[in-house]
Amino acid sequence: MPTGNLVVQLTDVGGAAVPGRIRIEMTRMPGEPGTGGEAAEVVSTGSVTDLTISGIACRGGPGTLYKISASAEHYRRYTFVQQITENRNNTASDDVELWVKPGDVAGIKAPSFDELPARVQKILRTATMVAEKPEDEDLLNASGGTLYQRLGPLRRACLINIATKTAHARTAGNCLPLIGSLLLCRQDRFFAEVDSAFPEKLRQSPLFHSADNSLHEPLEDFVLAEGSFKSRDAHANLQVTFMRHKASNMLAADIDIDESSGIKHGFEVIQNALFNKRTNPYVIREFMAVADPIAHTLMPPYTYTF
Repeated sequence: MPTGNLVVQLTDVGGAAVPGRIRIEMTRMPGEPGTGGEAAEVVSTGSVTDLTISGIACRGGPGTLYKISASAEHYRRYTFVQQITENRNNTASDDVELWVKPGDVAGIKAPSFDELPARVQKILRTATMVAEKPEDEDLLNASGGTLYQRLGPLRRACLINIATKTAHARTAGNCLPLIGSLLLCRQDRFFAEVDSAFPEKLRQSPLFHSADNSLHEPLEDFVLAEGSFKSRDAHANLQVTFMRHKASNMLAADIDIDESSGIKHGFEVIQNALFNKRTNPYVIREFMAVADPIAHTLMPPYTYTF
């Protein structure tokens, strides 16, 4: 029986090896394209980034069309279509990048407070946290490293996501230096004092456009002012919604990242996964990672624990 080989690259969205074994399932496509094929399954012996699967049954000449699925514990299944022809190493039509299942994530391994960029350390050191809801009360009177630890994995991931995005020159114009003291932090957004020049910077920037602010509630004693702006990326959009304090006129902003309209990835349209009815920061990390798949300049600097 004629056979061919498949050479496939297997990584997470950041280009790193996926921990544990990866299961590869091969199913011949129905009808004439699948002629000569046989269902097969291979399991990697451990974390790998490059895998060659040998001896895949196929018909001679035009070959056989297969549906290939890759899966690993804690990650979404990735599926693509592959033609296997005889007596050759067939390079996979897709590089398999496995997206995490956010519900499987128990925590994150993140930089320590002292390892954070200087501006992010300052945002935390000068924080004057407020509590709009009971969930915010555990952060009251905290600042600096203590505040960073109290954030826990979801809110810490959100903070790091936004810090990474706002510091990115190509998609956000490196607007991080215009963000000041943190006021409130949740898993899907944070509020902070901001520089008075921030609204005009975004208004004049070709990287941003005006956005609807109707879904953004201002903090207590603040009113929406100066507009809302969203980055023009296809995915992982930064949105900055400005507000002013009624008494002091201090300018603040509600800053968040969303996944936009989703992305088609391995036969599956990845949409935002909600946790407690809010954007899950781990999904946002995945979108940020694939926004620059070569250099990974938008990859937030933390990894997952399961």
